[in-house]
Amino acid sequence: MGASDYQAYLDLLKELTGCLDRLGEVAVEKAQRVRQDDLLAMDEVLKQEQVLSLSLRGLDQRRTKLLTKLGLSGVPLTGLPGKYPAELQDQAKRTVEELRTSYKMYRSRADLARGMLELNLHQIDKLIIAAGAHPDDVGAGYEPPGMEPPKNMKTDFRA
Repeated sequence: MGASDYQAYLDLLKELTGCLDRLGEVAVEKAQRVRQDDLLAMDEVLKQEQVLSLSLRGLDQRRTKLLTKLGLSGVPLTGLPGKYPAELQDQAKRTVEELRTSYKMYRSRADLARGMLELNLHQIDKLIIAAGAHPDDVGAGYEPPGMEPPKNMKTDFRA
């Protein structure tokens, strides 16, 4: 295990930071689409988010393999710089801090977008109740029953 393996892990953390930054931007865009009540644009944002989520999954798999190769599987992110060779410790510290900052920004942006979505859904429920129905009794809103939503309104989610 040479310095190139350690550098490869830092490069992976930088990729992860970039992906989190892009996810944060998507969360901001999602919040804007909620404010504008633009469902078609929201669909596009959700597709972008799904692609980025798949990228994160791939990065995490690579991260796990590299950590195992480096013998650092149980080391927390904050302890990583101390396990690095002396010549790479400063770079490792900066990279870890950038990743942590990026994650905090993403988390706050995602929480904001989630809160706005929940607020809008709550307002929709109130309108449904005011109209004399119960929110659980209302379907997706596509009439007649069984009718498919428009193609540009479909999103494929898989768990």
